[in-house]
Amino acid sequence: MTGLITPERGSLVLRSSGRVPVSGRFHVRTVLVCAALLLATAAVTFAALLLGAVVHTPAEVVRALAGDAPPSVELFVVQWRLPRALAAVVFGALLGVAGALFQSITRNPLGSPDIIGFTAGSSAGGVAVLAFVGSSYLLVAAGALTGGLVVAAIVLLLSRGGGVAGFRLVIVGIGLSAMLTSLETWVVLTADIEQAQIAALWGAGSLNAVSFGYTGPAMVIGLVALIVTGVLLDRRLTLLELGEDVSASLGSDPGRTRLAAVLAGVVLVAVVTAAAGPISFVALAAPHVGRRLAGATGVCLAPAACTGALMLASADLAAQHAIPGHSFPVGVATVAVGGLYLVTLLIRENRKGAL
Repeated sequence: MTGLITPERGSLVLRSSGRVPVSGRFHVRTVLVCAALLLATAAVTFAALLLGAVVHTPAEVVRALAGDAPPSVELFVVQWRLPRALAAVVFGALLGVAGALFQSITRNPLGSPDIIGFTAGSSAGGVAVLAFVGSSYLLVAAGALTGGLVVAAIVLLLSRGGGVAGFRLVIVGIGLSAMLTSLETWVVLTADIEQAQIAALWGAGSLNAVSFGYTGPAMVIGLVALIVTGVLLDRRLTLLELGEDVSASLGSDPGRTRLAAVLAGVVLVAVVTAAAGPISFVALAAPHVGRRLAGATGVCLAPAACTGALMLASADLAAQHAIPGHSFPVGVATVAVGGLYLVTLLIRENRKGAL
């Protein structure tokens, strides 16, 4: 494989001269930003393995990860802290990409799954299953996926007059989110007390109960879905950004691309919601921050994924250790910070006249 850097375009072109020719173009700044974000995420993840009721040294953590530590250290680091730290990274990446997908197909900075109702749909489906059926991962995952798909169908149906990229979609999504929040409250109030407590804690968005046994399948499924989404949709969404006529002339069906992006986004949100509950505002903020850092326009799935991973990992670390002696669900931290970001975004876009 040969590589060529094009200084005037600031991009890296890779070409393979093997049996199957492979080529690709990568923006240098995007690659560097993603690398920096991944390094920062690794540092935050390592800090999460160090800190806790029992603080371990970096050497102890490294030995535990290598399988050469005392059983007590391995218990804290590998069995208790590592699943939560990895889940925060993986789930943050999934939410970041889901937000980028919806913002791309709606062409609206508020077009994240949190705002247009898909997260609320997944949450309502998961809460209903937890309250009335059971708490196994497969059941909750099925409920979250069903809820997300049903709400996606309703939102798209009700917003047809304004188009998928129209402001009507955001308005319909906000209205459905409010209705589903009320529905969740009713479900919790009418369910058995024990199931209601489980559903209420899950509905806050928490990584407290994360373990490889419970969330391991979610992380694997999420990573596979993330890779498939990037491979199949990145180029198609880039073409769609150029306009429907250009996209169609280059062999891409705009309607199928939007449908595939909606389905992929709902699956990514449902995977996270089923394992950790609704974690809000990561999907809204991560694509914006990633795009600004990369200095790019259009679809930026890789920066969104890396930014989402760093944001959720940092939020969970803060939720555990920001207030000594107290920890709270990570969803509380993301809502507190994300609410301020949403207000800032609304003010900025209102000044531009984009909304």
